[in-house]
Amino acid sequence: MAGERLGTEEPQVESIFNAAMDVSCPRERATLVDQLCKQNLALAKEVHGLIDALARAEGFLENVDPNDSLPIDPLTIYDASAEVTQRPRSTAGGLSRTGGDEIPFRKFGDYELIEVIAQGGMGVVYKARQMRLNRIVALKMILTGAFADEEEIKRFYQEAEAAAKLDHPGIVPVYDVGCCDGQHYYSMAFIEGKSLAARIKESPIDPRESAKILLQIARAVHVAHEAGFIHRDLKPANILLDGKNEPRIVDFGLAKSSRDDSDLTRTGTVMGTPNYMPPEQATGRNKEVTNASDVYSLGAILYTLLTGQPPFVAGNSTETLMQVLQDHPLRPRNIKVGIPVDLEAICAKCMEKKPADRYSSAENLAADLERFLGGNPIHAKNDWRRRLKRWVAREPVLAAHLALVPVLAVAVFFATVVSVDTDNGERLSDCFGWSGQLMLNIYVLVSWGAAAIVLQKIHNRFRSESFVPTIWAGVDPIFLAGLLCLNSEPRGILLSAFPLLILVISLFRRVVLISVATVSSLVGLGLIVFYGFLEGTVDGEWIDQSLSHASYNLIFSVCVLLTGIVSCLQVHRLNKHARTR
Repeated sequence: MAGERLGTEEPQVESIFNAAMDVSCPRERATLVDQLCKQNLALAKEVHGLIDALARAEGFLENVDPNDSLPIDPLTIYDASAEVTQRPRSTAGGLSRTGGDEIPFRKFGDYELIEVIAQGGMGVVYKARQMRLNRIVALKMILTGAFADEEEIKRFYQEAEAAAKLDHPGIVPVYDVGCCDGQHYYSMAFIEGKSLAARIKESPIDPRESAKILLQIARAVHVAHEAGFIHRDLKPANILLDGKNEPRIVDFGLAKSSRDDSDLTRTGTVMGTPNYMPPEQATGRNKEVTNASDVYSLGAILYTLLTGQPPFVAGNSTETLMQVLQDHPLRPRNIKVGIPVDLEAICAKCMEKKPADRYSSAENLAADLERFLGGNPIHAKNDWRRRLKRWVAREPVLAAHLALVPVLAVAVFFATVVSVDTDNGERLSDCFGWSGQLMLNIYVLVSWGAAAIVLQKIHNRFRSESFVPTIWAGVDPIFLAGLLCLNSEPRGILLSAFPLLILVISLFRRVVLISVATVSSLVGLGLIVFYGFLEGTVDGEWIDQSLSHASYNLIFSVCVLLTGIVSCLQVHRLNKHARTR
């Protein structure tokens, strides 16, 4: 569908089109397209044209004569970020279509179509009976039927070829490939069962059972890799469970030959399912997609088996892709208790951001799973250094806060000592004593660290929401302002923490949060100045000191503002680069 129009210099037509098709309301869909295309009017016009063409095609196909030989359902475009669409099964009264209308059996060459069972990225799949051999098969056809372009046809036959060359119990075999009445098709074994995605939704799966399932999938994927094929769209919806609960891989529609430089997917085109794709695939660097990319997807499947949810979930495909590129998933043990540490380590090794840090092959992954199931030591390292590294990468804002608190504690200690030794006026320490003031400072710092931990836990629970980071960005400078009010002199060391807090919040990589942190820092600084005004000095000395302090406060406020502006520009540049590279 991308065709020859897709280039590498601008946002991809196909990815924007797929994101727009997530939205059911036409008005909201049009607004989303305009937002994603920004100021590129030509790109927006092209995407709107594709949507209009689809609407016309749907209207045309819905009016096809039911007795016509072409077995095409009304078109439904598949968004790569969604799961395979499961259609209603047959009922006692007849066969059910999307709208609930009963339809008669249709003949298509040597096949008698029974019902639509699934719809994928390129095609629609029917349950059918092959009349000559009198057997039930799954018959897949190109989704756009007679309207398919040359690239879609090539990709369709590439999928059939990939599946036909693979001989393994964990891969659904292909029986027949051909074209009838201008409609390209291939038939494969019909698996009477459900998808792994449907199984996960039904009830939790035991960790050992999850390991067994992934072990079988990994071995089948290794066979595909040995034959020279990279699946590139491994996910629970593309794994079927047969009557014996054995997994079977389907849908090689995005398969890439690792032994052939030619690839129908152009560089810069993001294809696949964002929730399960590795970073190198999420950026459209398709030449960098290797066997290690499928290993990442296997880890994402294991993550879903263990926790019941994908490693990354956001409001739309674009946000999910940004999470894949920038974030690390939560530890499975933080989502669901009882997950073995070794199995979590295997999952983490599969999902390393750098391909070189993952298992070198699906076979090595399978071997480690076997070691886990046999109670033997696994090869995936899970020592405290690696766990600390992953934690810092997963929760950088909390890590920065917990690193900043001890630094401020040391600074507060020396500030307290100096202020008590040099202060001749009436101070807080005169009321509470030297140790009392130090304890107050410690209470503030401990409360600050505890608040950071609580906010991080809430953020982990509602990761797709932005209200927690916003509160975090606003509360941080207030804590610092309170700390400064407890320590009147010297304030220089503690004041430097304001721009540091802005830099810490920038780790969220959201411009709006940096703006909130900057404004809150300026407000906190204003509160400190106001507190100093109320505190004052004796014998009229306040007037002279206020003049010298005013210039200092103004200069420092400008520095805080510049820190916020530069951080916003840098984060905006990084996010833009991540979306377009």
